[in-house]
Amino acid sequence: MLLSFSFSNWKSFRDEVSFSMVAGREERFTQRLPVVGKYKLKALPVAAIYGANASGKSAFISALSFAKQFIIRGSEPDAQIDLKPYLLDEEYLDKPSSFSFTFLIAEKIYRYTFSLSREKVISESLDLILKTTESNVFTREAGKDRAKVEINSKRVLSDEKTTLKMIGDKTTRNNQLFLTSTIYQSFETFKPIYDWLKHSLQIIGPDSMYTPVSNLASEQNKEKYSRLLDGLDTGIVDLALKDANLPESRKSLLIDAYKDQLNEGKGILLSEYGNKDRVVIQVSKDKVEASMLISKHRDSRGNTVDFTFGMESGGTNRLLDILPAFMRLTEDSGTVIVIDELDRSLHTLVSKALIRYFLDACNEKSRNQLIFSTHDVMLMDQTLLRRDELWITDRSFEGVSSLYSFSDYKDIRADKDIRKAYLQGNLMGVPNILINELCPQED
Repeated sequence: MLLSFSFSNWKSFRDEVSFSMVAGREERFTQRLPVVGKYKLKALPVAAIYGANASGKSAFISALSFAKQFIIRGSEPDAQIDLKPYLLDEEYLDKPSSFSFTFLIAEKIYRYTFSLSREKVISESLDLILKTTESNVFTREAGKDRAKVEINSKRVLSDEKTTLKMIGDKTTRNNQLFLTSTIYQSFETFKPIYDWLKHSLQIIGPDSMYTPVSNLASEQNKEKYSRLLDGLDTGIVDLALKDANLPESRKSLLIDAYKDQLNEGKGILLSEYGNKDRVVIQVSKDKVEASMLISKHRDSRGNTVDFTFGMESGGTNRLLDILPAFMRLTEDSGTVIVIDELDRSLHTLVSKALIRYFLDACNEKSRNQLIFSTHDVMLMDQTLLRRDELWITDRSFEGVSSLYSFSDYKDIRADKDIRKAYLQGNLMGVPNILINELCPQED
């Protein structure tokens, strides 16, 4: 589970901001809060982030995405680190950007922090959070030629310390994280942290797809997806895969183009096929198959009619992109899904139904979380979300973004119409529209 994420000097965020998924003292919906008994804390299963256009919602999610990708993919030798510092103050162009995760893995809480310039990793540390204190596992500071690493935890065996020290001091490049370097050199000590970031933390952009289309229409999955799509009033009663009828010469070219991504039994979505049609190419037992996802609707006589997804609405396509994520949230354990613009092309009632679908599966033993950005004020509802599950990004006149929780506002009672207070600008995070200057009235 993600317990907090902090960062600074990233895009419109100049100063450090902190986002927390630790529950406050509010007494609403306590039955759905995951309990971490060892630490005597409760976590939040959901968080919604509001704010005006260009206030920092997507910048916050991009900071989370960059930090994750930099950890799991690393960097090329001698390559500059692709930072996006705050640009409206030249003093910050060369200042470090910092990122910090606090997460729960196997019922232990860790904090992992690192600071970067374009040329190198300036500092890096991993701490194990105990009940009443903290235990540093390692620290890393930039050296003139190589990083300098200290292994401090008694939980790391002495022979492991020797190997880790060698990796840190001798083979970790200046532009590479020490944690990433240990994974690339097949050292297992920090692999649970790496695996959590790689597999459990999933980020979905406004235009991205969560899962290969072949999984949606598999015999194992298509019944439940069809049932949900029908229940959400899309008109779809079934899903199917049919041959995309690609010539063998075309399949060969595609295999060459995607050979680094194709694995036995796993599909690759062909994004080059426009018009929203969903075609997937798979290699199975030396056989190449190209399939198209088909939706089925009922006509006036009760017969099914095949539609390609190029024929479906934008909302149905968006729903298909994110529905597998909600399915995973109700089935797996320890998954964190982050969705930028959850409500894009979706009706309010559909968005609310998806959120309730997830929250109904949450309890004190669950470990899944949903974090999303949205403009849909109809979701700003205290019968759906707690105040500490609602966040606002706001941009100052200097162009500096900030991040606030609704729980920071002490006068917001449980019976208050927070939607009205937000739209009136009392909670910040709304656009300052000077409409009279844009469209002056005639005398």
